[in-house]
Amino acid sequence: MLDMEIERQNLPKSRCQFVASLSPDEVATHFDYALKNLAASVKLPGFRPGKAPANLVKEQIDSAKLREEAYSLAVQASWREITKLLATSDWQSSQNSKQKSQKPDARSQMLAIPIQDPEVELGEFEEGQPAKITFEFDVRPEVKVGDWQKIKLGKTKEEEVTDQDVDELIDSLRRAHAKMIAKLTPAKTGDKAHVNFEGSVGGVRQDKLSSKNFPLVIGQANTIPGFDEQVLGLKKGDKKKFQLKFPADHFDKGLAEKLVDFDIEVTEVFDVILPELNDEFAKGFGHNKAEQLKKAISLDISTRKKDDQFINQKARWLAEFEKLVKADLPESLIVAEVERSRLAWRAFLQERHLNEGEWLKSRVLTLEQLEKDWHKAATASVGIGLGLAEVAKNLGKELKSNEEFQELLDELVKKAIG
Repeated sequence: MLDMEIERQNLPKSRCQFVASLSPDEVATHFDYALKNLAASVKLPGFRPGKAPANLVKEQIDSAKLREEAYSLAVQASWREITKLLATSDWQSSQNSKQKSQKPDARSQMLAIPIQDPEVELGEFEEGQPAKITFEFDVRPEVKVGDWQKIKLGKTKEEEVTDQDVDELIDSLRRAHAKMIAKLTPAKTGDKAHVNFEGSVGGVRQDKLSSKNFPLVIGQANTIPGFDEQVLGLKKGDKKKFQLKFPADHFDKGLAEKLVDFDIEVTEVFDVILPELNDEFAKGFGHNKAEQLKKAISLDISTRKKDDQFINQKARWLAEFEKLVKADLPESLIVAEVERSRLAWRAFLQERHLNEGEWLKSRVLTLEQLEKDWHKAATASVGIGLGLAEVAKNLGKELKSNEEFQELLDELVKKAIG
């Protein structure tokens, strides 16, 4: 390069701007190279490809195409010069080009490591005229973490596994392997029924409160509280109308405390024949004896309770750690995290064949509110991730995968528990 000048400015949210100022001679050089690149595609009678005089070739090339090629070469050359500067912390003393800078600050002596492709903005770019090319991009921020070693959680009391815990899980296993025998007698507690029903609020039918052959077990918790009690005593073919008031804490806020009119028809009633808890039943789960199965279930429940306790402890630790992380977070990292949340949410809806608008309405949410929640969570997640990366660096550890990241997090939380 001839006498390119590069000016750097640090922007908010860990963003850098580099402005490359090109002299008229530098711009002319790029136009010359552009002409040579395009000359190979120009055919002139009496001249071999690439051998015709430049002035004749130039007359055959569209000026806009020539300018575009020259601009592309100028951008590439400018970015090469900038990347040289990015490779050294003392970028102002680089001998590769002349540079001008805003007043230096602490960040201007740091390595500016891009974490995204630059956004390029070009002003006037004409042959024989000076030009400016502006590059903007997010860089890895400076991260400072407070004294995270002072985070103390303390041990929690280990939850005991009760006989009821074991019995409930065994009961669910028995129900999963139960035999269903259709019957014509009235439904009793413990029976399974298939029901057609339609629900309406204020005389208006609600699709989300209507279904065909909906399965329910009488006496077990159901999506609609009190619904199964209305089926008790009905037999196949029976119809019934009744009204239910939804509880104030129902997950669907749009139905909380609403009176719903139901019109139902029982299509099938089944006796549920549970298998006996014996050695034969235990063999289906890899155990020779029923007592061995019960012990294995007890151990599994104990492990899950410990895991749940650790997850809660981890959440507490992360909340405290987040407060200690100081960094000017790049917006591009937050946007990427928000996009992951958005894609996961839409996949969740698609897998369950749920309508986006109806899902939001049922939870008295707007997409804007959801986006704000995602942005808040993303900001916390990015800050924590950068903070943990800084801790890992100080500990001499290199995190190359999410598994290693989680291992470090678990290690730090266990130390905080003591």
